[in-house]
Amino acid sequence: MKRTKPHFQRKVLVTSIASCLLAGVGSSVFAQEEPVLEEVVVTGHRYAQASAVNLKRDNDQVMDGIVAEDLGKLPDVTIADSLQRIPGVQITRNAGEGDNVTIRGLPQVITQLNGEVYLGAGNINSLQPSMTDIPAQLFAGADVYKSATANMATSGITGTINLKTRRPFDLEEGFSGAANIEVQTGAETEETDPAGSALFNWRNDRMGVLVAAAYANPNLANYYNGFNTAEPSGDSGWVNGVNDWGSTAAFPDTNAIAPQGVVAWNQVTERERLGLNAAFQADLGEGFEVVAEVFYTEQEEYNRKVGMSATNKWQGLDYFTANQSRNTGDFTDKEWVSIQEMDIAARRVKSFTQNDSYDRESTNFNLELNYDNGGKITGSARYVTGSASQERRHGYNEGDLTDGTATGLNAFYPAEYCAGADAVGDEGGCFLSTNPLGYTEIPHVIYNTAGSHPRWSGFDNPVMGGLGNVPLRDYMGNLGSYNVGAFSSENNADSDADLDVFRLDGTYRFDEGSFFTSVDVGIRTSNHKVEEERFHYFSPFYDEGCQAQWKATDVVLNTDPCTAGEMVNGEFQGYTVLPPTALDEFNNVSFVTDFGPVKGIPGVWAVDPEDYDNPESFHKRVFGSITKAIIPGTSYDVEQQTNTFYLQGNFEWASVRGNIGLRVVDWENTVRQNIAGAGIPYGNTNVDDGDVVTEVDDTEYLPSLNVSWDITDNLIARAAYAKNSVPLDLNQWGDGLAVETSLDQELGFFVVNSASLGGNPDLDPWRSDNYDISLEYYMGSASMISAAAFYVDVESFIQQGTIAMQFPDPDGVVRRTTNVNTLVQGDGGEIYGVELAARLAMSDLVDDGFLTGFGLDANYTYSPSEQDQQDISGDDLPFPENSEDQVNLVLWYENGPFAARVAYNYRSERLAETGRTSGNLTVWQDEIDFVDIQASWAFTDNFMIYMSGSNVTESYEDYYMEWSDQYAYQNYYEARYTAGLRYKF
Repeated sequence: MKRTKPHFQRKVLVTSIASCLLAGVGSSVFAQEEPVLEEVVVTGHRYAQASAVNLKRDNDQVMDGIVAEDLGKLPDVTIADSLQRIPGVQITRNAGEGDNVTIRGLPQVITQLNGEVYLGAGNINSLQPSMTDIPAQLFAGADVYKSATANMATSGITGTINLKTRRPFDLEEGFSGAANIEVQTGAETEETDPAGSALFNWRNDRMGVLVAAAYANPNLANYYNGFNTAEPSGDSGWVNGVNDWGSTAAFPDTNAIAPQGVVAWNQVTERERLGLNAAFQADLGEGFEVVAEVFYTEQEEYNRKVGMSATNKWQGLDYFTANQSRNTGDFTDKEWVSIQEMDIAARRVKSFTQNDSYDRESTNFNLELNYDNGGKITGSARYVTGSASQERRHGYNEGDLTDGTATGLNAFYPAEYCAGADAVGDEGGCFLSTNPLGYTEIPHVIYNTAGSHPRWSGFDNPVMGGLGNVPLRDYMGNLGSYNVGAFSSENNADSDADLDVFRLDGTYRFDEGSFFTSVDVGIRTSNHKVEEERFHYFSPFYDEGCQAQWKATDVVLNTDPCTAGEMVNGEFQGYTVLPPTALDEFNNVSFVTDFGPVKGIPGVWAVDPEDYDNPESFHKRVFGSITKAIIPGTSYDVEQQTNTFYLQGNFEWASVRGNIGLRVVDWENTVRQNIAGAGIPYGNTNVDDGDVVTEVDDTEYLPSLNVSWDITDNLIARAAYAKNSVPLDLNQWGDGLAVETSLDQELGFFVVNSASLGGNPDLDPWRSDNYDISLEYYMGSASMISAAAFYVDVESFIQQGTIAMQFPDPDGVVRRTTNVNTLVQGDGGEIYGVELAARLAMSDLVDDGFLTGFGLDANYTYSPSEQDQQDISGDDLPFPENSEDQVNLVLWYENGPFAARVAYNYRSERLAETGRTSGNLTVWQDEIDFVDIQASWAFTDNFMIYMSGSNVTESYEDYYMEWSDQYAYQNYYEARYTAGLRYKF
């Protein structure tokens, strides 16, 4: 039942082309030449490919790399986009830009900077590399090591990424450098975004100084539509409803996905990023060299979204009828049905505005003293210190179109708001409509997901209300029919991290003729500390000073110990927190009709998301003050102290070379978690009842072996084994209990509807045994083909699970049991696969003619995986984020001043989430491909113009629930185009 997409046919074509290339490149037409990269001043696609080919050839490990085509010029827009061209490397995108990186299906990847751990602001808690805040122009290249060696001291489960900046001695003597300036624009945003970078270097034969900087300020259009998973309006998830489809009697006893709402939004992500790199390098004589360098990044990011949603306002799960559906044949307690069109009784049609901002900053400083006087002993002493911080702020507003009747809202206000209304309270309070010009009936809209993009309808159906019996679109188009349903600023976070590393490394070279050519020995100590504080903003209301997180029309101040209200007919009636508020009373507004590829929505009035660039200032202005309410369950400290010792022997015998070694890693965690006490009224946080400090330690013994056999001058076979262990993401040890609440209409207050227990200090780290073999054939300085197979036996990993817990309601009474999502220890997982690759420069293969300017970089990765979690059919699930198939195809051309490049990337479906809904269903991202293009013209050796386009086919991410025809949601990214000037000297 999968929807066929154009990129499926492209996948078949590209896979066929790659297979033919890999099968046929061994013919006798290859012009053999010694694949040694001469030291000549060459740049461009061929130079970058030749450098990467020779890195792979000369290394004893299983590895691949990317090399900048020139100073400050990696081949793709982001470094993550460049890394995805490497076999086995997969990325996910954020606002269309390459972000998180996995190697061979797992995110447990160590990121290094010039050979030592890098502390980035984008992944303070996580091992998985996040690249959006790292300017690609500052790097000379990146190495991806897929097998481990003992002398690396740190390595990931399936790989290690070493980002490499330039150093002064890498460049020629005297002054040299490069600078570029460019403008970027998006097909949807149509803004002119500036960017630029510069590198300056001076050196003589004894010392040198390098300074580099990069700046960019892109505005990236990215749209979302589908089930409501991210908009925090009390619609935080999906639930499994036993639904008789209302009037549709054909399905009297089935299970179905019942989303709390469906949404569509328009989002523009603005990222202002700055990167700086400075290095000093000096030859001190007698074999001593000193290197000092600093790497700094800063990024301010605003995710400004405006959208429309149709929800049921927590009024049960039978609020829609299935117009189109299919029996899946899968059962839990009852058979599941997938839905392709639903008629939604949307009690609440609204606009909403959201702005999630991130302020990220990181500094990494490296000081090293190296010794190599040409003798038997070499060594280095190195100190690395880093700090990183990330501030997340959230601002939210919703514009209700209902007057409250359809949602059961019964708003009660003190006398100051009751002019012209009937006073019913002892102190003059009254019941008011929060929105006199809104609708009173429940409108019906149609949501159809059978096509490539969702289609809405039903907005021409008349509905009664303050404008009369008129079409719903008339209410949506009338600014006066909106009132503010809620203001909020929640799930904010301040994250800080510090890293200190000191290491001593030494090598002793044996006499020529010995089996062991040298032995490496080293010690390393590191301290990594993370502090995470998450919080909501509360504000006071009425004279009693009650604090409320949700400044909303459905929050009533009637819960002890803080109440505000008066007696009505002998019973206490709490005041409603937010008085009637026009949508434009405190905000700038506009009429929004752009929801990306979604069809049928006539438009809504919505608040300008830039109003919430600083939500703290906004809430102080509107509500007088704010209180920072810490979320104890998700605020924590984790400190990890690690001591490492390694011993490695490097050997060579006849045509065989390699290394064998052992790492001993001793680590100790100190985890501080908060105890979450009683719930704080009018919010979803708790009182902090103190701390729990847990200390856990262990020692890991990690052997490794790498063997390379030069079968001929051009044919190399490799084999590798390593036992690996990497820490968990630190939040998986430190995170505590977080609860989500929703309004219970019968009880009249918010109750826990779901919860997550995010961390457990006693969880084991990731552990695996890794096996690699490969065969590589080199046909020239820039040409090779290779085939590799790998097997990763994952002995210990973390996966999602559920436990049952009970939570008292705000009145202290326990009324229900809640399934809590948490992390559990997994074992018995495995990932295996094959990587096929061809890097061809036609000038290596033919002597002259038109074809000599062409080149190709093509690869295919097959990497199925299994873990001990199963889907509802009892089938083993793969590891999340891993696509079984990935294809890269890069075709480039260089001839004289002209160069061009087309890059294609395809990945098959991937598991995105597990345990979604109470039926423990899975969420999958469908297959996807991307196409990027580049072209440049060099007027002189020092001056060129260039143009590029990323995602020129405007690919989008499709997600489905369990069954390919059960639509979930969609991320739609724009095409981006760049034009620039470049000068080097």
